[in-house]
Amino acid sequence: MTTAAQRLAEVQAAIQDLLVNGQEVRRGDRSLKRGDLDSLRLLEVQYAEQAAAEASAAAPRSRVSRLYSRGKGI
Repeated sequence: MTTAAQRLAEVQAAIQDLLVNGQEVRRGDRSLKRGDLDSLRLLEVQYAEQAAAEASAAAPRSRVSRLYSRGKGI
């Protein structure tokens, strides 16, 4: 797994955690704010683009060979 793909998985896990458990937790007079969903969504888009770029760069390119007979494609 590439670095961008790993970060993407971590951000998606954080988003899932926010959706399940909520963004802010209060106990008595104390509160804990986990993360900002909007910021995590922006990071998700950036890491998805980086992961796609890394995957396409790592994938071998197919080579197409064409045979021509008397100047015409077969």
